[in-house]
Amino acid sequence: MKTGIIMFGALAGTLAMSTSCTKTEPTVAASSISKDQKTPFPGGAEITPADLTATPAALPAAPPPYNYDPYNPNITHAEYARFAWRQFIHFNSPAQKNGVDAAGKSPVVRGSIDPSRNFAASGASDFYQSGRTAASNFSGNQLVWETFAHRSELFPAGSAPKGNLATLDPEYAFQNIKVASTDARFNNLDENTQIGQNQIFFPKSGSTPSANPQDDHIILFQAKVSPVEYGYIKSIYNANKPPTALELPPNGTDQGESVEVKSAWREMTPALIASGRYHTAEALYYYQENGQTQARVATFGLVGLHILRKMENYPTFVYTTFEQVDSLTTPDKKDTGLYVINLYDQLQYDASVPPGTRPSAILNSGSNRTLVALPLAGAIDSAHGYDVIPGKFTVPAGFSGPIKVQNPPVATSAVYSVNAEVQQAMASTPEFKNSVWQYYRLVGLQVLPTNEDSSVTPATPNPLTQDYYLANIVVESSQPGIQLFKGGVKDPSPDKKEFTLLAKRGLPSILGVKKLPPNSDQLVMGGCMGCHGNAQYPRDEEGKGPSIFSFLINKDTMGGQGFSADERNESPGQLSAKRLEYLTY
Repeated sequence: MKTGIIMFGALAGTLAMSTSCTKTEPTVAASSISKDQKTPFPGGAEITPADLTATPAALPAAPPPYNYDPYNPNITHAEYARFAWRQFIHFNSPAQKNGVDAAGKSPVVRGSIDPSRNFAASGASDFYQSGRTAASNFSGNQLVWETFAHRSELFPAGSAPKGNLATLDPEYAFQNIKVASTDARFNNLDENTQIGQNQIFFPKSGSTPSANPQDDHIILFQAKVSPVEYGYIKSIYNANKPPTALELPPNGTDQGESVEVKSAWREMTPALIASGRYHTAEALYYYQENGQTQARVATFGLVGLHILRKMENYPTFVYTTFEQVDSLTTPDKKDTGLYVINLYDQLQYDASVPPGTRPSAILNSGSNRTLVALPLAGAIDSAHGYDVIPGKFTVPAGFSGPIKVQNPPVATSAVYSVNAEVQQAMASTPEFKNSVWQYYRLVGLQVLPTNEDSSVTPATPNPLTQDYYLANIVVESSQPGIQLFKGGVKDPSPDKKEFTLLAKRGLPSILGVKKLPPNSDQLVMGGCMGCHGNAQYPRDEEGKGPSIFSFLINKDTMGGQGFSADERNESPGQLSAKRLEYLTY
């Protein structure tokens, strides 16, 4: 179901705005893109060509403390957005080479930026390919974050994390397969769902799904952590006696910063590779053959990137997310047909949503607020508010779809303005004339937890609610499970093996977090931060524990179980079981 949406000027004709029932009101508060505030914050300064070509690109220092003043915030959303871009520039710069060129051996200093090359260098469409040699299975041209520790290196199945990450050769040990370092690649796409809720596809022909969606081009995922986080987990890891508490750095003994990166990659065609609009790389993915899990290698294109960074004064991580621009429409403005298959066919809400009513999401753009009505509880079909694609499709019993991915009006004026600022800087810099980075945009960012605005009309909206419903179109694609998410989600009765998703929109998801201001520790947060707030360790008998904001750390991984590599061709039974990895607590 689609309706018109009243949007602020410059964004109205630029952003895709298909969604459910909406109501929009202007805000009265000062714009988040007004002149920069008084607190010194170099990372929030205007992005210039010099930032794009700095050699090497510096990681921006942590922002100063936020003053929580809705009338006069000391740091604006635009400043935080510039900080997000500076992180992107740093982490997507080339990694430092170590001079090694041999099979199975890392050709880079993992986690370190190349002091002699800059962000412009990694934007070459053949960046990865030009770093290949006949002697090695690895390319010497890697992005800094690509060399971080994969989740299966952080928690190898059946063993402890090992070695110094800077010099560690990639070697992936899963429950169902061990990949030798001589067969490995730095990108290891071992996740085939959006946190167990759905799978997402591009149609392979036109904009209509294939009769069997599994024949279409899937998006696959991977999660990585920085050397600081890797080193901390390695230092406390004891599978026989897991720690009863932990706090990711910066903490009392380690003032380094934890960084986690979640990336989304699409299966590529020769035409997409040749377009020069994607950062591409060879990547591992997994297939089942004759009952055995097999590792394969293909070229994939980066379409989504979450960067999570925990810093002093920002104990819940700062969440920034970027997208490649062609996921919903092609360069010639045609619909891509991007869609999801949900691994459930029923949705229910908790008591915060009165029976028979549609819950709503209030989206604060910084220039106005828009109320968006979400689907009704019940079946995942058109009658309950989902954009189900008509036709006959092979969808397993208990699943639902295909459902067209929609882009609700979540964009903020600050992010839009800063993206334009960066685009202008690239346009005036010759090194970026053919750069793939021209085709990536900041989607939004979350810096500190807050409750949602209570209405579209209060005189003073909370500036922190800008990007309250932060989501990446290719990482969190299903309403209301993860795209317009707040609180928590779970499987209400896993023992019955039903296919129901329970959206707990009234659940406080920020718990036991140190160094937050008073009254900030029982919040019903939305978006990425709200979702990650449900990652808690250790949990008590009621299933509660402090929010550690990392789904990688739990009872099983801290006990040596590790992870299982998702196969591209998993059966419906295998896929449905995956829901329980994230939806029980």
